[in-house]
Amino acid sequence: MAKAIKPRMAAPAAVAVAVVLAGCQAYALDFSLPNPFRIADLPDSASDEIQEEEWISEVLAKDANYRDLFQTVTNPDIPLRRYVQPGEELRYQAKWRGLPAGTIRLAAKRLGVVKGRQVFVFELNAESNDFMNAFYPVNTSANSYVDAATGRSYLIRRRVAERNRNYKDRLEFKYDFRMPNGLPDPVCRYSIVSDHGQEVASAPCPIPGNMQDMVSVIYYLRGLDLGKPGDSCRLLIGGRMKPAIMTLNVVGEEIVAIPKLGRFECLVIDPQGDGTNLSSNLVAARGSERFWIEKTSRIPLMFCADLPKPLGTVVATLVAAENSVLPRYALPDAEKDGP
Repeated sequence: MAKAIKPRMAAPAAVAVAVVLAGCQAYALDFSLPNPFRIADLPDSASDEIQEEEWISEVLAKDANYRDLFQTVTNPDIPLRRYVQPGEELRYQAKWRGLPAGTIRLAAKRLGVVKGRQVFVFELNAESNDFMNAFYPVNTSANSYVDAATGRSYLIRRRVAERNRNYKDRLEFKYDFRMPNGLPDPVCRYSIVSDHGQEVASAPCPIPGNMQDMVSVIYYLRGLDLGKPGDSCRLLIGGRMKPAIMTLNVVGEEIVAIPKLGRFECLVIDPQGDGTNLSSNLVAARGSERFWIEKTSRIPLMFCADLPKPLGTVVATLVAAENSVLPRYALPDAEKDGP
């Protein structure tokens, strides 16, 4: 039988662990809705499409062989409506060296519409408490817009406010983009956004197909074929420049005890990465990050990340699950009393 454990209580820049699941540290985010999108009751408005055709052609020609590097990695279509219900909210407490350091909230906020397709609007917020604010303040939020039928990400928008960094950015995936000659050629585009809403966009980067962002992948993995130790899955995660390849390895099974919620059978995931995230940080190296997901629902119960010495380890543990299916998977009393 799997060994019962309690969440580890070590940790540093605690709140930054928010997206350990994707092999990325979380940063501050929050943005107004993007131009090409109609969400909820917001009106349509024309997007700023890239018009420098020669520039686009040059970029695409330069990366002509780029997709070959990723031809063995595909993000399959996953019907998120089967695994996620609108209104679900998960709250985590982050700890550093056993001391409360902040809170993290993940929410499937609502369903909206993007270009005529139904999407989930996912939100991530991470905020340090007064203790952490004294030397490493973090106040983060992220909005991710994800196709409810296929699970592919359309956009992630961030507002980064961490210590001495404060900026907004966005990463948009244009699956229906066409080259100047009219041929379809999906691309992603990264932009820095000023306080006045002006964008400074990077060159468009070709993408091989469906993509995930650092928030959407937390929900997307619920439909992946990960069920036992030894299982593995490779995903494409959007980055500031080219996508990163994230490998999720199931390295064990454990029973995790969550106060007030019960004990749950969990898969232990060790993420590996090749590439960088939106903040140009290298994605997870083997052993530096780990997370625990409930075995059936795939809801994350705990994140753990080792930060550079002498900081130590940061841990975020689930403390509340609202409008969630998680409670139905708590172990019965008979198993709670087992070894």
